[in-house]
Amino acid sequence: MKLFLKDIEEFNVQNRQFAQKRKIVSLLNKSEQPLTIPAICQKVKLSIPTGTKLINELFEDGVIVEAGKLETESGRRPLLYRVDPGYAFAIGVVILLKGISFSVFNLSMEKVYGCENTAFVLENTPECLEEVIAFLSRSLEQSGVPADRVLGMGIGITGRVNSRTGHSYSYFDFPERPVATLIGKHFSFPVCLDNDTRVSGLAEQVFGQARERKNAFVVNLSRGLGLVIISNGEIVEGEESFAGEFGHIQFGDSDRLCLCGKRGCLGTEVSGYALEQNFREQMSAGAVSLLSGTPESRIPGISESGHSENSVPNGSVQYGEILEAALRGDAISISLVHQIGFRLGKALGSMINLLNPGVIIIGGTFSAVHEILLDAVKSGMRHTGLILPLRSCELIFSTLGSDAAVKGAGAMVLRKLKLI
Repeated sequence: MKLFLKDIEEFNVQNRQFAQKRKIVSLLNKSEQPLTIPAICQKVKLSIPTGTKLINELFEDGVIVEAGKLETESGRRPLLYRVDPGYAFAIGVVILLKGISFSVFNLSMEKVYGCENTAFVLENTPECLEEVIAFLSRSLEQSGVPADRVLGMGIGITGRVNSRTGHSYSYFDFPERPVATLIGKHFSFPVCLDNDTRVSGLAEQVFGQARERKNAFVVNLSRGLGLVIISNGEIVEGEESFAGEFGHIQFGDSDRLCLCGKRGCLGTEVSGYALEQNFREQMSAGAVSLLSGTPESRIPGISESGHSENSVPNGSVQYGEILEAALRGDAISISLVHQIGFRLGKALGSMINLLNPGVIIIGGTFSAVHEILLDAVKSGMRHTGLILPLRSCELIFSTLGSDAAVKGAGAMVLRKLKLI
């Protein structure tokens, strides 16, 4: 059976009936409530006879379904229609330095399948790309979702990405073709690519705390540090889609060497990586912590996927363990989290002066310690932010949890098709 939605962009816009059906499906999938034929026709500017014909065809094709009848005081109750959420699916994928996640979402963005490989380690090699493709193919097969029902696959990957061309410049930057194209040739549906922070920001904009907010910052604080800027309701991408490299702004006070090759980057002081470095320095200076024991005796930590994880085999402490120790009252861990929160706040205060957001949403793994971070971030913001823009800026934490990025990656597909 031909998948109606998958072929949307392949049709000529002059095909009037198809364009009208596309508007109907878009309207119904975005609507929070099912709609009657007259309501649909009014919103998409169709006559009742034309609208009725098109809606009946969509119903016969299984794209839309009846959703009861509208309650009225008198007369015949009209039928209500909505999109069948199980008619088609979108895939969301997130590729991090340590771990890869795969989820399938229906048209209501409800997760119908999910899996991950926490042992995955990202490397800029053809062999690693082959490992990614094998994981994606295996996961799709295990999901049980037919490939001809998939509208597309959205991938969020760490590092610098050009979402328009599908190039990843930090990983899988091979000369022959964009990585989105290299992955896409193994599947029968489109593949789109963006930065992992930006897909998290999209999730906040569509489903989370940034919904209906015109001007917002979404901070992704996990192993690294990223920022999504929402200005006048639009996610700022920049000329080459590189906007939001917050971790590489020279707000830092230390002289640590960053992965980018420069010194003084904010990410060397505000990130999971920085937290690990700071912890090691404290331990070397003789500090005592709940994490001072052997790896076998230590508490499990919080991972980027939301599951517990233990230390790496060589015994070094991971930042997720430090966050968990802070939640359990470990004084050193709490102090280090406060330190990172204060430095983040100072940087955000300067950004507030520049762009005047109405809300700042902190997401990522560090959102698990929001009660510890909150006052420290606010204190840092007060050190650098001007009174008036600070007064109008709300500081909150993401409620989307560890699924934020993978959900945003799936939403990227439906957003491109104007279904959300």
